[in-house]
Amino acid sequence: MPKIQNLYLEVDPFKIIEKGYHKNRHMVSESIFSLGNEYSGVRGYFEEGYSGKHLEGSYFNGIYEYALSETPNAYKGIIKRTHFTINSVNYLKCRISTNDEVLDLNISNIKDFYRELDMRSGLYTREFTWLTKNTNIYIKFERMLNMTYCHEATQRITFRTDKDTNIGLELSLDSNVLHWGSDCYFKKDSEFIGENYYGLSVKTLTTNQKVISVMGLDLAPSSYETKDMCVTVKYNLTLKKDEEKTITRYVINLVDKFNKYEYKYLINQAKEELSSLVNKGYHKSLEENKDYYAKLWDRSDIEIGGDIYAQQGIRYSIFQLEQTYHGYENDNNIGAKGLTGEAYSGHAFWDSETYCLPYYLFNNKEAAKSLLMFRYNTLKEAKERAKDLDCEGACYPIATRNGKEGCNLWQHASLQLQPSTGVFYAIYHYMNLYDDKEFLNNYGLEMVVEIAKFLLSRGQYNQDKSKFSYFCVMGPDEFQMMVNHNTYTNFMAKKVFDYLIDIIDNKEYDTKTLFNKCGFTENHIEKMRDASRKMIILYNPLNKLYEQNEGFFDLPHIDINSIKEEEFPLYSHWSYDRIYRNDMIKQPDVLMFMFLYSQDFSYNEKLANYEFYEPKTIHESSLSPSIHSIFACELNKHEDALKYFGFATRLDLDDYNRNTCEGIHMTSIAAAWMNIVYGFGGLRSDKKTLILNPMILDNFDYYSFKLSYKNSNIKVKVDKKNVSIINDGEPIQLNIYGKDIVIKDKLELKYENR
Repeated sequence: MPKIQNLYLEVDPFKIIEKGYHKNRHMVSESIFSLGNEYSGVRGYFEEGYSGKHLEGSYFNGIYEYALSETPNAYKGIIKRTHFTINSVNYLKCRISTNDEVLDLNISNIKDFYRELDMRSGLYTREFTWLTKNTNIYIKFERMLNMTYCHEATQRITFRTDKDTNIGLELSLDSNVLHWGSDCYFKKDSEFIGENYYGLSVKTLTTNQKVISVMGLDLAPSSYETKDMCVTVKYNLTLKKDEEKTITRYVINLVDKFNKYEYKYLINQAKEELSSLVNKGYHKSLEENKDYYAKLWDRSDIEIGGDIYAQQGIRYSIFQLEQTYHGYENDNNIGAKGLTGEAYSGHAFWDSETYCLPYYLFNNKEAAKSLLMFRYNTLKEAKERAKDLDCEGACYPIATRNGKEGCNLWQHASLQLQPSTGVFYAIYHYMNLYDDKEFLNNYGLEMVVEIAKFLLSRGQYNQDKSKFSYFCVMGPDEFQMMVNHNTYTNFMAKKVFDYLIDIIDNKEYDTKTLFNKCGFTENHIEKMRDASRKMIILYNPLNKLYEQNEGFFDLPHIDINSIKEEEFPLYSHWSYDRIYRNDMIKQPDVLMFMFLYSQDFSYNEKLANYEFYEPKTIHESSLSPSIHSIFACELNKHEDALKYFGFATRLDLDDYNRNTCEGIHMTSIAAAWMNIVYGFGGLRSDKKTLILNPMILDNFDYYSFKLSYKNSNIKVKVDKKNVSIINDGEPIQLNIYGKDIVIKDKLELKYENR
């Protein structure tokens, strides 16, 4: 694995700290110091402006736009116009000046730069001393987004000088923002100004979504001005030597994603919420956030003794998972970059169901269910996509914000079937844990039927109809395209068929009405049974290897360790076709389905496939390291387990892939949680009884994690001698080290070193 860390942040168990301004890491820090509360997110940009390379990103979940022009000469099945989450109103914008100088950290002279993100409060703080021609001005910025009242944002700016000084300060609400540094996707509606508020109302160009932003201040400004899509208030501050002055800005942001409300209603609502926020004040808002995070850490904390880097990394992962999604609204999903950047266009991928969902299944069941409901609420769009591909049923998009396919790269959008099988797996996983018959009957089963219809119509028989398979596909390893018999695709499709066949045969659900609604006939059922029996699974029982796809074993070999560090990321440094011409793997493919259905495979099968595929995997995806670490834990490969765990847990903090500047990797963050729980804890949740097989690495003194499952709250703590399991809830049966044990309150076991 020829990738190395870029260390520049301080190590702290509950904080992210940068001491001294690392100019060459500016955009990386913008991503790392991002704030979010699911409703909205802001990068850690300098609110006072910055003339160097930067991304001044402010995003609202569900506010998106379509490209201004269509893809020329798009063939059938290739989308003509993509959509993407857009950069929205900059409600933190300010300008600071003194005499003839304007603060700009790209050129201004400063000292004692310090910033931190406190994961126990969600407070982001930045401070330094500005060395001007006439005086030294200490400046401190604070910002936070309220995690409970998610429309609320607060910003404070504090000044202190070593001489009598005049400071000019401007605070703006600005919707003249550029997405991808080129286009603004807003049109003006109105500004609305009152005695104690300053507001801005805008609308998106093609989706006609409304964004309302209004601010109140704890100090009356000297003046204000309005220009097209921008409202600015101005202060002329006079400070005596050593005097400290603080300005607090309170902001309410409201978005109308579905054009439900009139502007008058939204503006009145925003003003009412602003009044409440101002009356509540900065310190009460901070206390609300502290209470929220105290409950989070009480419910979901992971402790690691003996490795402070891992401790910081895993808490940062949990913190960002919570900021990105916690079930605030059931029409949200988890974008690949969360709300921290514009790469991947704010789209959600199949990662949501296979990587992110497990965290919520064991920490926030209702949020997990809301993730599934996003897919049900966009079933109509998935059915339209299947028709675009000349298929039946529902084909879920590879990349989406609104349920429609957002990827205009045909090799991904048309060839990857894992979003549809991933949605099925999420339903299976949820039902396996919670047996929510009402959900399956009302929502889940309809999705399964439509996915099965799609997979039946997309799959084909060979010429003598003795075998069924998928031709011209791309599996999870995106370095192989237009392949036949991708084993992941075939294996997962067979699981869909078998699940539905089992429901039909057991007659536990009244499927007649649903099948009529979906047009799922006896012919579909007969073909599904036949396709399941005849599905091609490329497996050699002699060496226990699954071939990734037809012909993979014959591909030219490349030594991935020969690739130089400066060639990463490969998509930016290799010609596009070059990556397909060898046996290098981007991310787990065979290992991925063996992870999802872990209990279907023997230890020896896992060992054989890990040892074959691991040396070929370049991890050019955040999907990859944690899965390898989980396998390494089970296979007693502790050195690999530690190596890949550090990579997964600190992928963004240490910028392993040299692309954190584009936004953080939500999949890696979710996978880091899985790495602890499924890797070190040995959790397996693909059958009815939960399995735990805890292990511990030599460099850990101990670790602990928590699971909320059904009506039980479980804490598992492992050290080198003992395993402790505490259950604060109803008795629960777990399989621990191969034995079924009912845990009523507390269980102490001797650690079994594998």
